[in-house]
Amino acid sequence: MSSKTIRLILIMMLITISALFITQAYWFKKSFVLQESQFDEKINITLRSVADQLLKLDNDSTSNIPPVTKISSNEYYVRLDSYFNLADLDSLLKKEFRQRDININYDYLIINFEEQAILGNTVDELFDVFNSACKKRDDDKENFDFKVKINNKPTYLLNSMGIWVYSSLCLIVILIVFTFIIISILKGKKLNTLKKDFVNNMTHELKTPIANISVASDAIRNKSVQMDSEKLEKYADIIYKENERLHHLVDKVLQISTLEKEEESLTFETIDLHQIINSVIESFEPIIQQRNGLVEINLNAKYCKLKADKTHTTNVIYNLIDNAIKYSNGNPYITIISKNAEDGINISISDKGIGIGVENKERIFDKFFRAETGNLHNTKGFGLGLSYVKLMAEKHKGSISFISEKGIGTTFNLFLPI
Repeated sequence: MSSKTIRLILIMMLITISALFITQAYWFKKSFVLQESQFDEKINITLRSVADQLLKLDNDSTSNIPPVTKISSNEYYVRLDSYFNLADLDSLLKKEFRQRDININYDYLIINFEEQAILGNTVDELFDVFNSACKKRDDDKENFDFKVKINNKPTYLLNSMGIWVYSSLCLIVILIVFTFIIISILKGKKLNTLKKDFVNNMTHELKTPIANISVASDAIRNKSVQMDSEKLEKYADIIYKENERLHHLVDKVLQISTLEKEEESLTFETIDLHQIINSVIESFEPIIQQRNGLVEINLNAKYCKLKADKTHTTNVIYNLIDNAIKYSNGNPYITIISKNAEDGINISISDKGIGIGVENKERIFDKFFRAETGNLHNTKGFGLGLSYVKLMAEKHKGSISFISEKGIGTTFNLFLPI
């Protein structure tokens, strides 16, 4: 599937999901407002019924009750201008709320003729008929009005909107799944590009030794050309070295796969890290001399012996130095410093090469990733080196980090615990 098609599908899915959410949000809001209006009407009827009964208990036959005033979203004021008993108010409120199936916690306050709250209670368990929210009180005849405050009103209303809440949750799940699909598609596309680059790089890397082996073997097999022992040895040496190179390239590809599946266990032994660093530098001397480069070594760590896998630790140092050389323009200048840190040793390998661009810094340890996206073959490699280094550092309970500036250079800091 082409990138254009994928992009078009994603845009259409995004528009569809957005339209669904906007529609759902609109109708959800309308439903909530309607539910709140119905609830307020229910409370109004309930409180008017309570007020009517309180007036009758005070021998007020007129039952002329002013409308219930909603003073806030969850507070209602009932004006009686009449005396009522606290216990009567409590029992009538519980009774009316229970009859109308309004199972919600509420507070109420009695207001005297000076419009001051004189006493209040909280009703928690509405259907518990055995417990009263207050005790009967002999008070002066100064009770005039009362106020009721509904607790957790939004929660109550949302619980009443079961189907709407369910549909909204379904849409949220759809959004999560949609987001996951988008991320998976983008990751898959990115991985596909990286794998394509990897195959191109691998093909390019393998073609050179195969071609050299083919030329050397054809020369040996050509019976029409007389060949002395010196030439024969030279061609045989070419075949041997290129064969070793092929083995190294194939092993490098298989190495990460094996380690990630944990099919290969590490063999921990006491190693001298300084000795390994010096050994690796010696193997790079011909390349460094050929490019008129320089390696500055400052191995300052007093304690350089640690438990580690010798082979893989050597490969880690090799990869870091190899990277420093490959990504240096002109004459490579590399600095290697070791120093002890708390419970471990730090190795920093710096170069004055091309550096790492901001756009590549987050991906530098990704498998198959290489900075040369424009020209795949201007620097040899599969993009596995730093991925392998990170994996090995983690398997040794260590870490790898870097500091880099485009055009100035890069410093990799490897920490291994002692």
